[in-house]
Amino acid sequence: MMEITYSKVTRSLIGTGGATRLSGEALIFEVGGKGTVFVLPIQHPSNTSLSRVYEYGILTTLGIRNGVGSLTEDDFAKLRNAKGRYPFRLYNTNRLPAFVSFGDESDPKSIFEIDPTQLGRYFSGSKFTGLDIEISNDPLTRKLKDRLPWLRNATDPNIFPRDSGVTRRPNSELPLSHMITPARFFGDGSR
Repeated sequence: MMEITYSKVTRSLIGTGGATRLSGEALIFEVGGKGTVFVLPIQHPSNTSLSRVYEYGILTTLGIRNGVGSLTEDDFAKLRNAKGRYPFRLYNTNRLPAFVSFGDESDPKSIFEIDPTQLGRYFSGSKFTGLDIEISNDPLTRKLKDRLPWLRNATDPNIFPRDSGVTRRPNSELPLSHMITPARFFGDGSR
């Protein structure tokens, strides 16, 4: 469960007209006894850095065309009145949040990214059919640190795989495993 707060910013020095705050943790998805997928609150578009996904994805999922900085009163009303379940749509693309798993959940260096469209490649007999967002009043979940206890005290910058200091690639060439940090498992309001 995650929570997003949208707010209008007035008299901003930098000119933006809105702000968001995402609270919660990565979603834990058990794949029928075959393993676990963690759906992160970020996206990893090919050949680029990690970026936020839900703050903008919820807007476009609900058919709101304005960006966070230009939300209208009608847009805020649409957000407040949203109920039920919706197919997740990030802009007009097929992009999704980042999906990851671990060879061994006790070893953060065993992290690997999953292409959800090829879920069966990672978990035999499984098929990804889509991602839905459900609007709910349920409380935020707090299960991730119990499932991945190393997230509790993860201050070591090398907890995940990294290039050596000698061989540094640009972010556009790095796999997600080399860019990820423990904070990326949580919304910015939960860090």
